[in-house]
Amino acid sequence: MADPKAITLKLSILLIVMFNARYTISAIFPKVVVTIKNDIAPNPTPLDLNVHCKSKDDDLGFHTIKFREIYMFSFRPNVIPDLNTLYWCSFTWKGSPYRHYLDIYDERWDDCIHCNWKINNTNGGCKVLKEGPNFDKCIHWKSVELMDANNTSKI
Repeated sequence: MADPKAITLKLSILLIVMFNARYTISAIFPKVVVTIKNDIAPNPTPLDLNVHCKSKDDDLGFHTIKFREIYMFSFRPNVIPDLNTLYWCSFTWKGSPYRHYLDIYDERWDDCIHCNWKINNTNGGCKVLKEGPNFDKCIHWKSVELMDANNTSKI
């Protein structure tokens, strides 16, 4: 029979190695946090923004964001070369018969760890590069599609 002290020592070393590997991976490949703010202009009253985000592997579900409030999600980008992480979202709001789409995170050109977006009904989405009025990079909708006339509130 194997020596219990030797088994305990081997298990302890294995646990330390596993813990250090997990910590190292977290430090080298930190989570990306995406924040989406509802900046749809009130006309005449504030509007809720309906959001549905997903990637190739994850469907984050439907979320309703009140005016000037946020929805946030996080993930770890792929570490395997040529398997870039891509999240896209669709957006709807009352009074618009369209579903609007944006690539909210594309690892090929996004290098942010905290990716902050303001969604509005004039420019599409504006990625906040720095705080202040002139530090947003606005991107027009990637695509827009007409929704079913009976379904304008959900995506």
